[in-house]
Amino acid sequence: MWIWILRIFGVLGIVLSLLPLLPTGFWFVRGWDLPRFQLAMVLLVLLAVTVAIRARFPSTTELCAWLTLLSLVFLWQAAHVVPFTPLWTKEVQTARIDQDAFRLLTVNLDYESDAYDVVAGEILALDPDVLVLVEIDQGWQDGLSRVRSEYPFAQEEIRGEGLGMAIWSKWPLQKSRTRFLVEDRRPTIWTEVVFENAVVNLVAVHPTPPGLRDSTGEERRDSRVRDAELVLVAREIADRPAESWIVAGDFNDVAWSHTTRLFQRLSGLRDPRVGRSFMGTFPADYPFLRVPIDHVFVSDAFAVKELARHKITGSDHFGVSASLVIENKSAGVTPEPQGDDHQEAAEIVEEGKQDAEERDVSPER
Repeated sequence: MWIWILRIFGVLGIVLSLLPLLPTGFWFVRGWDLPRFQLAMVLLVLLAVTVAIRARFPSTTELCAWLTLLSLVFLWQAAHVVPFTPLWTKEVQTARIDQDAFRLLTVNLDYESDAYDVVAGEILALDPDVLVLVEIDQGWQDGLSRVRSEYPFAQEEIRGEGLGMAIWSKWPLQKSRTRFLVEDRRPTIWTEVVFENAVVNLVAVHPTPPGLRDSTGEERRDSRVRDAELVLVAREIADRPAESWIVAGDFNDVAWSHTTRLFQRLSGLRDPRVGRSFMGTFPADYPFLRVPIDHVFVSDAFAVKELARHKITGSDHFGVSASLVIENKSAGVTPEPQGDDHQEAAEIVEEGKQDAEERDVSPER
């Protein structure tokens, strides 16, 4: 009996681990990109159980084959996660203590929550220089009025149903605009933050999460629109390589996924988490299930003084703050596409736009 239980759970763990390799945007397949850490832990437990009951295996051949297969898949899963630990080389260097930094904070508000006063106090205590708010609706806009008064510069797209977004800043903003890259329900905000010594492009994103029920309430969205939005942002950054960039928000995708790594290679942006911390941000209330989907990516101009997550009352996401130092304002970005990255990117954009047209949410209607 124990052997059969082990076989069933082992095969399931292996299949779910390898499922994201399939070339499809189907939400159930893409969703298994997220829990690679959790699957690695499950595989490690299965390895330990195998060793503990090794005497019950019907043959040495099956035992060796089973240990080898579980070990290989475990190592492959772990390889996705290890870069997000101090064991890895940092992608973004650490700033000196004496360097002046600005703090950027991204907060995913729960549009169904009304903990306005508490969250306002939490944000004011963190005192960010630039604040990115995701899922901001009119209730949150009104409820955070005392926070808003601290930020003289803003670009906002206030919407219901978790679709709103805003950038509030203590530093001047210029060339601010709200854009709808793939579908007319999901805004991205593009602005330039004017610091004393540099101008930095800031892009706030919140693409469609795979698995979300569409407007009919009957079908679930796949990953194509999300992937297309991230690729389009990456392409525009690559077209302006001499400029400094920050892209922040809820990506609805983990740091190690194929799409996020493609986004990084195409754009040349760096992940401050690499070499520092796994820093799972969702779901906030279930520690073992947490995955890193709220991100702050930066160009080569920056060093990191502090990177942290923050509990936000009523939200199922942690907030993410990054204290950043502009070390070299002329550094720009260094895109590093590989192999057929550009061809794949073109296909992703085409498929994403096609999906938006089929669902009648294309901004080009």
